[in-house]
Amino acid sequence: MNKIIFVACMGVSFGIAACHSSSDKEEHQTVFEAGPPKDTVKKDFSHVVFATKKDTSCGMPLSAGIEDTLQFDGKVYGFCSKECKNAFVAVLKKEKKL
Repeated sequence: MNKIIFVACMGVSFGIAACHSSSDKEEHQTVFEAGPPKDTVKKDFSHVVFATKKDTSCGMPLSAGIEDTLQFDGKVYGFCSKECKNAFVAVLKKEKKL
């Protein structure tokens, strides 16, 4: 989902830049020296062995993307979003496992 938002934003940015005349481009030049925003950088979890192959909250395959992790009971769990991780933590707290 983050990739879709990033691609859409980039498309809009390039579309707006194409609409300006050459003199406007010089006045309103945008420089991306720092790279993409932090939330669009893909995290490398290739070295991590997860407890399951799916997000335990929503069931999405971890191969589609991992946003956050949690170590619990000697295992590492992967989540597609912070919201899914928070839902998992809430269940653990409700069951008094955390």
